[in-house]
Amino acid sequence: MKKLYSVLPAVVFVVFLAVMTLLLFLLPHKDYSENEKRNLADLPEVSVQAIMDGSFQEDLETFTADQVPGRDFFVGVNAYWNLATGRNAAQDIYKCKDDYLINAPETYNEQVFTDNLTHFDQFAAAAGIPADLIMVPSTGYLMEDVLPAFHGEYHDDMLYDKAAELLENINLIDVRDTLKEGVRNGQVCYRTDHHLTSYGNYLLYRAFQIAHGKAYNSRDAYEVTACDGFYGTTWSGSGYWFTPADTVELWDSGIQVQVTLRDGQERTQSDSLFFLDHLEDMDKYPVFLDGNHSVVAISNPQAEGGALLVVRDSYAHCFSTFLAEGYQTVYLVDLRYYRESLSEFMQTHHVDRMLYLYGVDNLMTDTNSVWLS
Repeated sequence: MKKLYSVLPAVVFVVFLAVMTLLLFLLPHKDYSENEKRNLADLPEVSVQAIMDGSFQEDLETFTADQVPGRDFFVGVNAYWNLATGRNAAQDIYKCKDDYLINAPETYNEQVFTDNLTHFDQFAAAAGIPADLIMVPSTGYLMEDVLPAFHGEYHDDMLYDKAAELLENINLIDVRDTLKEGVRNGQVCYRTDHHLTSYGNYLLYRAFQIAHGKAYNSRDAYEVTACDGFYGTTWSGSGYWFTPADTVELWDSGIQVQVTLRDGQERTQSDSLFFLDHLEDMDKYPVFLDGNHSVVAISNPQAEGGALLVVRDSYAHCFSTFLAEGYQTVYLVDLRYYRESLSEFMQTHHVDRMLYLYGVDNLMTDTNSVWLS
């Protein structure tokens, strides 16, 4: 009996592996993880070349990790185990006070950051029109009071100082104090996502208007609709599945717009800034302008301003729903997907002013500004 007990753990482990392997290949494979918001790997094709160069083994390992039965359960167990064993501050996403899930600081890449701002500045000089830059601070920088002990250092202040040194042809709009003050008066950052809330984007819009000496709407000028059940990108990447859902707010001033989404030759039009079908999803953020597209045009013929070009990342989606108030046309161009000449675009569409709007973390990682040249 003693001998049986000594080998029992090994037997259980072998049986467990055998059952998991059978389930891995017998159960239907998932193409997409709703929790993690990403496509999952499928079973790789076997070929002599793939085996010889090692790509088959790598692809098989990825497939196994993505398709393992009960993946969401194991991801969650790992996350909460790390939290329980004191490794919260060592994770890519921190579990913070007040149910915030916050990305750890991005590694500072001086070369990428410098290249991005240099490309921005040179393009603005060549365009010969007024240009601004808004760098959206990271959630960790704005919500320092909820971060875990021994968290990493956020570089936002240093990046703003660096930007002020580099830019010669662009006006840097500093929104740090505005957003930090907003944190004391409301929810500026989502708890389960890295973007700013609608209130946070209202503060950006207000700062943008003030920087240009223009009037802005008061908060009570908007009809606000709250939509519960939002699980954003930090929730998806964390494994902390028991974190309460967020709320998305739609701030509608009642302006009449025409929105055109463009990807290559494909175009879609809408008469609303809000794409309500996305409210049925766990990730509701694409409710703002339908998420990522190479070009978005917002037409508001009743506005006093002319044409504004926003070169941007996803932080501009919600922000532009406020921005459309003051311009007859707002063009949003995402350099991750746009591969045509932006100079020709500006001439064709008679752009009067340009705004670069990026999250600070993306300015240290995204290299697509090279397409400006």
